[in-house]
Amino acid sequence: MRTSNNNNNEKYPECYWCAENVGKIAFWGNVGLFVLKIICGLEGNSKALLADAVHSGVDVVTATVVLVCLHVSNSPADDEHPYGHGNTEYIASLFIGISLMGVVALILYESITDIMQGVTHQPTLIALLGLMISIVGNELMFRQSLCCGERFKSPAMIANAWENRADVLSSIAALLGVIFAMMGFLFMDSVGAILVAFLIGKSAFEMLQDAWDGILDHSEESVEETVRHEVEKHADVLSVASLQTRKIGPNVAIDLKLAVSPDLTLQKGHEISVRVKRALLTVIDDRVGIINVYPTGFYEKG
Repeated sequence: MRTSNNNNNEKYPECYWCAENVGKIAFWGNVGLFVLKIICGLEGNSKALLADAVHSGVDVVTATVVLVCLHVSNSPADDEHPYGHGNTEYIASLFIGISLMGVVALILYESITDIMQGVTHQPTLIALLGLMISIVGNELMFRQSLCCGERFKSPAMIANAWENRADVLSSIAALLGVIFAMMGFLFMDSVGAILVAFLIGKSAFEMLQDAWDGILDHSEESVEETVRHEVEKHADVLSVASLQTRKIGPNVAIDLKLAVSPDLTLQKGHEISVRVKRALLTVIDDRVGIINVYPTGFYEKG
């Protein structure tokens, strides 16, 4: 079995530390931002900033889930889990998406209630300071997590990265609401909180879609196209009899059956399958978790 993590550790040794610590960085970064936003939101009388703080609070919980799932997904395959534990990363993404939807409902309820009852509070300068620090901090965490996720093909890392980017956008929306509220349009602070909720909701919906596809073993069309193109280069392979792919966390499992002449010996058929497997590993080695290639007899239909 080949794992993309091992391959990428060799290709990108400078990224290994970041990948190993992406969960810890996300956890402690969000803890710091959560505390900062709560303090600045309360002191600065900003509903939008407090909504953003709730978002960071959920991030603390989800970062913990990502940390645990990354540890489990890197566990080697065993007798009960021959394809490994990679799908735990999709469970992490699903948990994050559901949690964010709950945050959206809470923020919308609080903000709409405030607007209907009439907003009387005006944010202060400390709310602006808290939001600016939040934007910078979340953007740095986004770039770090996305880089590691793309290098190591990790759905959980990528989901965590875009969650941080959603934080950046939500903080910008909150910032605009606070600025307008400080100019005298008091209701805009709650409007900013509503904008935060919609941005979080969009990110959560996309995350849930990706996680659901992963859990249901969604096929990888781009990988299948590459496999078929590579198989065509082997003259002793008559056709692809069967091809199935599915994502398992950062890896892709491939089950391939090759149609060969029924006149060939079993030994010759085995040699062909080994040669094709080696060829495939040279073109998609950083995405293959498990690859099985079997020869099968081909008969023309008369």
